[in-house]
Amino acid sequence: MDRKFQDSGHSPERLILPVILFAGTLTVMAGTIIAPVLNVMRDQLGVGPSRAGLIITTHSVFIALLSPFIGHLIDRVGVRRPLVAGLVLYSAAGGAGLVIDSWWPLIVSRALLGAGAAVIFIANTVMILNLYSGRRRNRVMGWRSSANALGAAIWPAIGGALGAYSWHWPFAAYLAGIPLALLVLFIIPETHRTQPDGPENNNVSLVQIFRAAPVLLGIYGLIFLSSVLLYALVVYGPPLMEQASITNPFQIGLFVSSMGLASALVAVMYGRIKASFSYRALIMFALALWTVAFLPISQWLSAGIIAAAFTVYGASQGVISPVCMVWIGEVTPRSYLGRVSSYLGSFAFVGQFASPVIFAPVALRAGPQGVFFVSGMIGVLLLVILAIFWRK
Repeated sequence: MDRKFQDSGHSPERLILPVILFAGTLTVMAGTIIAPVLNVMRDQLGVGPSRAGLIITTHSVFIALLSPFIGHLIDRVGVRRPLVAGLVLYSAAGGAGLVIDSWWPLIVSRALLGAGAAVIFIANTVMILNLYSGRRRNRVMGWRSSANALGAAIWPAIGGALGAYSWHWPFAAYLAGIPLALLVLFIIPETHRTQPDGPENNNVSLVQIFRAAPVLLGIYGLIFLSSVLLYALVVYGPPLMEQASITNPFQIGLFVSSMGLASALVAVMYGRIKASFSYRALIMFALALWTVAFLPISQWLSAGIIAAAFTVYGASQGVISPVCMVWIGEVTPRSYLGRVSSYLGSFAFVGQFASPVIFAPVALRAGPQGVFFVSGMIGVLLLVILAIFWRK
C-alpha cells in the first residue's frame, strides 16, 4: 500500500521533503550549470556555436525519448531503486566532463546524463504523488516548482564561479547525485503508483481525447516554442555577451541566473495573477514579453539590454509554465492526466534539444543577433495570429 503521510518533523521523515526538492533541481542543473562556460568549451573543443550548444541540450532529447519506458519501469518496480540508479548514472555521466577533452565523447556522456535525468524527473513526480495527498500534495507541488525555478537561478551562478578556474570544473557539480542517492536509499520509503479511483476505459484513444480538447495541441506547441526560445538564449546568449566584452564565466552565469530568478518571482505570484486574468490574456502577455525580450538585443548590443532580455524572458516563463500545466489539468480526463501531462514534458525537452539545430542556419548567416531577431518575430507572429483567431 502506498504510504501517504504528513511530515511529523522527526528524523528521517523531516529530511524526505528537502531530498525530494533538491533532487528536482538536478534536472534543471543538467543544462544550466555549464552554460557559463559555453564559449570556453567551444574554443577548447574547436567547434562552432551550434555544436557547442548541443553539449547543453543533448540530454533533453534523451529525456523525451526514454520517459515512457522509464515510467513503465517505475510503475512495475516502484520509485526508490530506479531513482538511486538514476542518480548514480546522472553523477557518473555528468561528472565525466571533468576528464573529457573532445566533442563526441562529451556528447555521449550527455546522452547518458539524459537517461539519468529522465529517471530523476519521473521518479520525483511519482514520489510526491504517492507520499502526499490533499492540500499537502498541492503545496509540495508548488514548492517543487519554486525550487526548480530557484535552481535555474542558482546553478548557473555556481557554474560560472567554478568555470572561472577551468571549463571542466562546473561538471563536478553533477557529483552531487552520489550523496543524494545514499540519502534516497536510506531515507525515502518505497512507493508504488497509486491506482486510479475507478476503472480506466482503455478503449478511449489519445486521438479521441485530442479531438475532444484540441487546445491540448496548442498547449504542446506553446511549451515547445517556449523551450526553443529559452535555449536560444542559453546557447546564443553567451556568444552575444562575448561581443559585448562580457567574457568572465561568473558574470555570464549571473546573466543566466537572472532568468531563473525572474521566473521564480513571477511563478510565486501566479495564483494572484490568474485570479484576475484569463488563460488567453496571460498567453498574449507572455508572447508580448517574448517580443520585448528578443527584438532589442537583435538591434542593440549592451550589457543592460542583454540583462533585460534574460530577465524579461524569465518572467514570461513564470507565466507560460503554470498556464500550460494547469490548463492541461482542466481539459483532460482524470484517468488520462498522467499520460497527457507527460507529453508536455516531452515537448519541452525536445524543444530544448532542437533549439540549436533550428537556429543553426540563422546563426551561421546572421550570428546571435539574427537568432534573436527571428525569436522576437516569432512572438510578434503568434501575437497577431492568436489575436485574429481568438477574436473570431
